[in-house]
Amino acid sequence: MGIFDSIKNAFSKSEPAPDITVAPSKLLSDAGLDPSGLKFGFGAGSITVSGKIAAESERQKILDVLAGIKGVATVQDNLVVAAPPPTQQQAPQQTAPRSATEPAQAAAAAGKARTYTVVSGDTLWRIAERMYGNGSHYMKIFEANTGVLKEPDQIFPGQQLVIPEL
Repeated sequence: MGIFDSIKNAFSKSEPAPDITVAPSKLLSDAGLDPSGLKFGFGAGSITVSGKIAAESERQKILDVLAGIKGVATVQDNLVVAAPPPTQQQAPQQTAPRSATEPAQAAAAAGKARTYTVVSGDTLWRIAERMYGNGSHYMKIFEANTGVLKEPDQIFPGQQLVIPEL
């Protein structure tokens, strides 16, 4: 601190700016999302979010809100999508067996599998951990998406993957 700074501070009547910090759960609530059941961890320039969410569509909204927080450079995604509760009205669908060449998307359309949109930082192992609770099932996802994926370690943000039932 120089002499001019000392003089300036001596005659200055200004107070330090107040710390305006908003909790992540408040930001999510303000964005129309339910933060109950979510847990947050904080690091230098990063935030980790974990917990169960109702739908895959919520994941990207949550990540976008958290990435918009001032001072947050990275968001670690540890969210798990809860399985939808079975409904009484749904009857098991009888479909013809799929051939090996039929696209996996047809299985999703027939109600046999879920879909997942790849986000930055995803791996098939990590997606399998989220969807199945065990990353070692990543080859099931790869095999269901051979029309989209050429190698299990080459996935890109924006790709729509079919998540088959185990």
